[in-house]
Order: sequence, then structure tokens, then C-alpha cells
Amino acid sequence: MGNDRYQMTLEEVLGTILSVRQEGVLMGISTKCIVSGYLLSNGTVLLESEKDENGFYVGGDYVNGEYLKSQERYEPVRNENGAITGFRQMSAYLHQFSGDEQKLIFQYALNTKSNLLEDLEQILKIVKNHQLRQLVSGTCEKLARIPDRECIRLMADIRATYKERNLESIRQRQKAVQKRPNTRKRKRSLER
Repeated sequence: MGNDRYQMTLEEVLGTILSVRQEGVLMGISTKCIVSGYLLSNGTVLLESEKDENGFYVGGDYVNGEYLKSQERYEPVRNENGAITGFRQMSAYLHQFSGDEQKLIFQYALNTKSNLLEDLEQILKIVKNHQLRQLVSGTCEKLARIPDRECIRLMADIRATYKERNLESIRQRQKAVQKRPNTRKRKRSLER
């Protein structure tokens, strides 16, 4: 591992964060109704009912009462309490990668495309499992076609997303524990 390997981290790569202009989206032509979703500062509409297979919101436009999907993907940005404060506009290349490929990138992406490809190629040298080899080699092929700058943006977006999802999972578990009645204390007090 070279010394330049750690000079830059993906946390230093700024993503595109859009603010929420409005919660709830007016939909319909003849009968208008408000559906669960968000209107972003750039005019993009995100609906709770429109997420891809990896949990990303699918961007869309509201035209004549209808929702028209785009290729854009968005991920919520949350504050320390878990409330949504905005949305990260994901790399345009994100939809090309499966959930397993995204998790692989999250696990091994350090800072540059070349370092990521080098690490994945090292995995290919030692992995015997056919499915894992296919996953890694397919990911390498897709990454190789992306320009370096765009690849760094993709890696940073994936890293920020999965890191935030892990934090949100922890917050949700902590809330669930706090809501649960503490039955141990009651049992002990009854025993005395």
C-alpha cells in the first residue's frame, strides 16, 4: 500500500444535497389528492411509493397531474434525531449497480477508482466461490467504464448512503428499546 493511498478520503467529496421545499405532493388530474412524498428545491418530486429495489427514492417530475419517473436516485439526509432534512442526489451511475455491488463498493471504496479496482482485483486472486467472483468481476467491469471523477462521486455517494443507513438503523433500534417497558425492574420489585 502506497503512502498516497490515504491522502484523500471519500468524506471529503461533497455530494449534492437538496432541501425539501414541501412535504406531501399534490397529484391527480380531475381529483386532486396529496400523496406521501417530497417536493425538492430543484422541482424534483419524490414519492414514498416510488423507490427502487435498493431503497433509493426514484426522482420524477409532476406533469399535468401525473408522476413521470426519471433515472435520478435520491437518499434522505437526516439530522441527529433521524428527521429528514434534505436529500442527496446520487451519482447518475448508481442505477447500473445492484444492491450487492453497491455493498461491495461501500466495503472496499477508499478514495480513488484505481485503489478500488486494485483492491477488487486482489479479491479476485483469492476468491474461489463462483458467485462471488462473478459479483466482483462484474463490479470491476462496470467501474472501469466510469470516468475517474464520476467514479469518485459514485463511491462517495454510496459510502455516505450506507453509512447513514447504518446510523438510522441504530437510531431506530435505540428508539425501540426506549419504548419497550422495562419488565425486569417490575419482576425484581415483586420478588422483594
